[in-house]
Amino acid sequence: MMARWTRALVTGASSGIGEAMARQLHAEGTELVLVARSLDKLTALADEFGGDTQVLQADLTTPSGVERTVGRIREEPMIDLLVNNAGAGRTAAFADDDVDKQVAQIDLNVTAVVHLAHAAITAMRPRRTGTIINISSVAGYSPVPNTGVYGATKAFVSSFSQALYEEERPNGVTVTAVAPGFTRTDFQDEAEFDTSGIPDFLWQSAEQVATVALEGAFKGKAMVIPGAHNKALVGSIKGLPTSVQRRLAGLF
Repeated sequence: MMARWTRALVTGASSGIGEAMARQLHAEGTELVLVARSLDKLTALADEFGGDTQVLQADLTTPSGVERTVGRIREEPMIDLLVNNAGAGRTAAFADDDVDKQVAQIDLNVTAVVHLAHAAITAMRPRRTGTIINISSVAGYSPVPNTGVYGATKAFVSSFSQALYEEERPNGVTVTAVAPGFTRTDFQDEAEFDTSGIPDFLWQSAEQVATVALEGAFKGKAMVIPGAHNKALVGSIKGLPTSVQRRLAGLF
């Protein structure tokens, strides 16, 4: 398969959806800049891929990590795909949790996304070509008790991405929000989310999500929801009053 993009910068590339995207992009010949906190995992991937694969160790919850990544976007001669995949969640009642850890979700899921998207768009506009993928979540479609900050950050990502889509269409730059549902990665363990009651048919693999996300972005779609079951879920959520949405979500 011919490469759809020349060079992609992928955040959160050391595992999960980010790693799956990196593998698929590499397989079709896209050069990569891989970004994550884990240098060991990034180095192992780069060694496996070979070629011109680059790594950048950066903690995107910190201003310095964001600054380094923004700098790489501005320095690279041709990054025509940015994948804002790095993200984090927490499962806890807001008042019972460490507020700094809750704010760290905002730093990673929102602040870093805004900075990196801005850097990419300003670099892509003069070339009149480029693609940005921002990973959102079906959790952004409804208030979800005990993951309130996470859901709110993903609602922001979806809204922000679709606004940018309209702004940048005349400039040749497309912005795609991707809203996966339950995806088999280490995200749930890190978020301390109990998945024991989630039936198998609701799950997708990171590879499935990555494939649909990249296809949708290449076609220039503003919003991609991987999986028919997730599309149905989002459709049903939209038809319910917010008061019913939050009460139903609170049952899980």
